[in-house]
Amino acid sequence: AHGWLLFEESKMSKSRGNIVRTETILDVLGADALRYFLLREVVFGQDGSFSFDALVQRYNADLANGLGNLASRTLTMIGKYCGGAIPNPAGGGAEIARLAQEVIAQSAACFESFEFSRALESIWAVQAAVDRYIVEHKPWELAEREDAESKAELGSVLYTAAEAVRIASALLYPVLPASAEKIWRQLGESGLPGEVRLDKLEWGQLAVGQKIGKIEAVFPRVDKAEAIQKMRELEEQVTREQAAMMGKKPEAPAKPAAPAALADGKISIDEFARVDLRVGLVKSAERVKGADKLLHMMVDIGEPEPRSIVAGIALAYTPEQMVGRKVVIVANLQPRKLRGIESNGMIVAASLENGAPILAGFLEDVPVGARLK
Repeated sequence: AHGWLLFEESKMSKSRGNIVRTETILDVLGADALRYFLLREVVFGQDGSFSFDALVQRYNADLANGLGNLASRTLTMIGKYCGGAIPNPAGGGAEIARLAQEVIAQSAACFESFEFSRALESIWAVQAAVDRYIVEHKPWELAEREDAESKAELGSVLYTAAEAVRIASALLYPVLPASAEKIWRQLGESGLPGEVRLDKLEWGQLAVGQKIGKIEAVFPRVDKAEAIQKMRELEEQVTREQAAMMGKKPEAPAKPAAPAALADGKISIDEFARVDLRVGLVKSAERVKGADKLLHMMVDIGEPEPRSIVAGIALAYTPEQMVGRKVVIVANLQPRKLRGIESNGMIVAASLENGAPILAGFLEDVPVGARLK
């Protein structure tokens, strides 16, 4: 039925202590996250490798920043701009609709032939296309306009995104049953996504005017270091408890070797991948009272609401120079308060010795919310 699973490239062995119990993962990330990782990361029938690091990275990248973020931002904008009701598509989103229909057929065929990783890859391709579609059409800007054409386009963009989320929920139900059902309820759908036959699933079945449900985070982003530490601690705890029941002294679990120090302060590609860099557009800027060097800005990075960011660039840039400017934002920093104002991100700038900061920018036009890799 399946191949072998290695733990951090080594064969699992109770005597060596490098085994993984599902309980430790369920307590930290949940069953859906583990099921998704095994079906997405490991080609069914072949050998594969499991590690806590890869698990959390896949969870944050695909589930928290991918499906979870798309569902949350789409439903939040429908709640804010459409009174919590599914808007009229007005004939838009034809390219996304075509892609979704292709993926329905492709993923169903992959499920039939046990190609689970390929099925999931195709479903995520639709989500990536919808993310680009939202960034390109900027529904937050359309909502600020009063003309009928902008209102119609806003309805099309949000319906397209919501319908893509609905189809993804139906297709993903066998892999993410609990999470798919939560998203299904938030869309205002009745019944269960598992009741939808794949041969009857089509684009455009989301009812216009349907009221959405209560919006809640389905996949909250986790700190990788903290999550891994907690799973390892739980693993050690279960090992001690089982040894005590058997009247044995537990062997100390094998610890993975610490990564070798890299010369010249270099970091690994995995460490760099943890930094979430986004393109942002400064919507407003003002000086912080009592702080000569600080500017308080509201920066749009493609989320339902602009980010509040405080930066020490006021000696180099005026508020007027910043409004309308595209900047690079570190989006996954822990928020902190500066002069009583919450700063939820950091603007990237070149820091010259004894000189003014110079903001990073682009020669070409780059859409708001685009990730830097």
